[in-house]
Amino acid sequence: MKKFALLALFSLLLIPLTALAVIPGKFDVIVPFSPPPANSLDQVTIHDVFAFDCPHCYDFFSNEYKALKKKFKNKVKIIHQPIGWRGPDPGRLYFIAEQKGKGDQVLAMTFDFIFNKGLGKEMFKRDKLQFVARLNGLTKEFNTMMDAPEIVKKMNDSMAYAQSKKIDSTPTLVIEDVMIPNRHYSNLVTIINALLKEPVQ
Repeated sequence: MKKFALLALFSLLLIPLTALAVIPGKFDVIVPFSPPPANSLDQVTIHDVFAFDCPHCYDFFSNEYKALKKKFKNKVKIIHQPIGWRGPDPGRLYFIAEQKGKGDQVLAMTFDFIFNKGLGKEMFKRDKLQFVARLNGLTKEFNTMMDAPEIVKKMNDSMAYAQSKKIDSTPTLVIEDVMIPNRHYSNLVTIINALLKEPVQ
């Protein structure tokens, strides 16, 4: 019985090491999980855990995110997960906009107001967020949905996701819920292509 238990434990420890050996690139694995096998996915899912007032998050959104979407198209799915630091309201507006197909443009505008227009912490106030909503044709949705249970739940779930992965810095990318990569573009391309059934050249 003890021999079987030791063998089972050894097998659990070996699985992540085996997976790591076949997937190139720089990343950490969330224990006790292991990455998907190489060349096994039709689409790679990446959770982007970010804060609205994080300059590195803005930089990732403006550069690597857009480049990855352009290169991989529907072979990569990037899910933005606002972490809720300084308050949940910008994240709630983002989730409202996402439902209307305007998530990226609201995110881009919010980042722009914070980092390029100098509004900073002001963008965590509802009157400023309402202005963003109005510019994107979302005034009605802003007035009726900011405190709607489904939007509150989306934001709460987003914060809970970061907590479940023990994320304490932003931006943090989580590939397939288990891999936390170095965010350099070439490294992300290497990992994504290693996971895809049909890599993109």
